Amino acid sequence: MLKVAIIGLGNRGRKYAHHFHALGAEITAICDINRGMLEYIRAKYSVPADKAFDNEDDFFAAGKLADALVISTQDRDHYRHAMKGMELGYHLLCEKPVSPVLSECEELERVSREKGLKMVVCHVLRYAPYYNKIKEVIDSGAIGEVTAINQTENVGYWHFAHSYVRGNWRREDETGPSILAKCCHDLDLFYYFTGKECTEVFSVGGRRVFLPENRPEGAPERCLNGCPYRVSCPYEVTKLYYRPTLKTIPWLIGHVKVITGKGRPSKKDIVDALKTSPYGRCVYACDNDVMENQTVTCKMGDVNATLTMTAYTARCYRRTHIMGTKGEIIGRDSDGCFKLNVFGERPKKIRVNSGIGHLGGDRGVVRDFMELMETGVVTERLSMMDKTIMSHRMAFAAEESRKSGEAVKL
Repeated sequence: MLKVAIIGLGNRGRKYAHHFHALGAEITAICDINRGMLEYIRAKYSVPADKAFDNEDDFFAAGKLADALVISTQDRDHYRHAMKGMELGYHLLCEKPVSPVLSECEELERVSREKGLKMVVCHVLRYAPYYNKIKEVIDSGAIGEVTAINQTENVGYWHFAHSYVRGNWRREDETGPSILAKCCHDLDLFYYFTGKECTEVFSVGGRRVFLPENRPEGAPERCLNGCPYRVSCPYEVTKLYYRPTLKTIPWLIGHVKVITGKGRPSKKDIVDALKTSPYGRCVYACDNDVMENQTVTCKMGDVNATLTMTAYTARCYRRTHIMGTKGEIIGRDSDGCFKLNVFGERPKKIRVNSGIGHLGGDRGVVRDFMELMETGVVTERLSMMDKTIMSHRMAFAAEESRKSGEAVKL
């Protein structure tokens, strides 16, 4: 039985804990600074009390406690935790992005290779049945050779407000640019679909909505402080976190563990958290600075690939258009199907049975990682660190291009 340790028990860490446990692995050690969440996960998966750590120093000082370490802490902590883990001989499953510092990504790739340790990055879109089927169609030659890719990452106004305005990924100096944090696995799809490395990147982007100058007159710093715009504002917190309507999104109800730090929060816990935590702030009174809208054009050998990331959509989904010499693929991942248009033939609608959690990719990456640990066989789909680093280089180049206004060669 595979033994797994997990550091970081936020939304991503809890999901991976669930999938590892469901697929038959044993969670032998956990670490998180939030003692309430630590105890919740410890009890849920029967982790021994002396293997539940509330600080990383004690966790790593305890030595190697499992076969593999899952790193699902904040972006700027990944490098430190990965290096400490590899020093102990852990194989790694690391949440994306690996690091917002390119040199750290490169060092982790080198160290994992030199130590002979497996390091897989959670580019979960590779493992989603929807994108797997697209890859299968491309590889079959049905659309000929790929000539261009257009991918749109519709983040969703509610998701962007939660994660990139109020939440943990709102500031570049604390985490990294949004094109890296949100879209490195979209950029990874360009590499995965084409099998070609990126040679040149150009990018433009900007901020338009979540700015202090857009704060309505009389709006308080917190939504629950008697905001006169609570009925009309789509970002008002009760709509997003505990009072959803047909016009709002109940998805964020699942994130109340994040904003409260509790495993089973009550409505009072949620209200109390929104009165004090960053998630209760007016979206026009936050300290966010990451891009809200950005387009990246990449030269993947002889393939032109363009990604647009935008906060200004009602729903959260990706739209993909892949053009080839003999046909095209068009689809939205939220639909669970895509259209295959082979030139001169009738269009075909190809349906896919997708799961929940990045369309089934969360479970898929855990399953493939467990198979890798058992067999040692590296399949094409596995997002090993040496493959992952290309997507990160593309994201870093996109930021360099956006700031300089010039194309960047890799």
